[in-house]
Amino acid sequence: MELNDKKVFAIIVTYKGGQWYDRCFSSLRASSIPLQVIVVDNASNDGSVEYLKANYPEIILIESQTNLGFGQANNEGIRYALNHDCDYVFLLNQDAWIEPDSIKLLVDNHKKNSQFGILSPLHLYPDKSHIEKGFLTYLDDFRITDRELFEDLVFNRVKDVYETKYVNAAAWLIPKDVLLTVGGFDPIFFHYGEDDNYMRRVLFHGFKIGICPFASIVHDCNNPGVRSYSEQEKERRRKLSLLIRFTDVYNHLAITAYKRYLFRKWIISSLKGKRTLAQQYRNDFFYLKRHQTAIKASVVANRKTGKTWL
Repeated sequence: MELNDKKVFAIIVTYKGGQWYDRCFSSLRASSIPLQVIVVDNASNDGSVEYLKANYPEIILIESQTNLGFGQANNEGIRYALNHDCDYVFLLNQDAWIEPDSIKLLVDNHKKNSQFGILSPLHLYPDKSHIEKGFLTYLDDFRITDRELFEDLVFNRVKDVYETKYVNAAAWLIPKDVLLTVGGFDPIFFHYGEDDNYMRRVLFHGFKIGICPFASIVHDCNNPGVRSYSEQEKERRRKLSLLIRFTDVYNHLAITAYKRYLFRKWIISSLKGKRTLAQQYRNDFFYLKRHQTAIKASVVANRKTGKTWL
């Protein structure tokens, strides 16, 4: 194993993910730079904890008695890493695994490009012959990712890192100074949305977000394409969208004004007999009303410099 002058903690949040554990943790063992692996288990109650203890005794295992969700569980691991003098944390999904040089390449890139607050490898499907579909949407949208990446791929002049505004948190390298400036994940999010919120905060505090095309991981996610969501799931996603929008540290749209807009649309839709639409506006209105105080407090906290939520 190659020596490294930086202390890297890999953090994995587990929840009933036994089908991925061996590929995930075996890959971390094979990393070309030393890693201290931290697992935060979200009260799996399926034998996950016992399996990890028996087969991967080198990991630091934090057992939560309740399901903390993605962001808050990662915060537990980040706190441990900071308390034990980390230089970097590497957040990795339980359904992902690395190549031997994945983390080394990210660390080396950050040493040369310290302005980056998050660095991500490419996400590949398990056959390693295709880029994961969701990840590809960030690469081919020039509003999100530097168009130079596409041009450089075509003309065979690929650089080590390219700026982006968004990359999901399946495999993030975050330097210590970013954690001390930006903090951890906002606990207002349970699962989904916390990475959107965090990236906006990273940019707000003056750091960049980058994709390193020479580094890769495998992400065994399921992207079936167009899905048919239940009404309940549509409702959940709409509320999450509102939460992401109004907790954005760059957002200057007043919740009170938007609530007035929703109230008007609710009444107008009701008068026109559009019951489904009226119900959606009504639900959104009351959702924002219930969470308005927490949302405002979240934005204030996340604009501050320091170990917010840690």
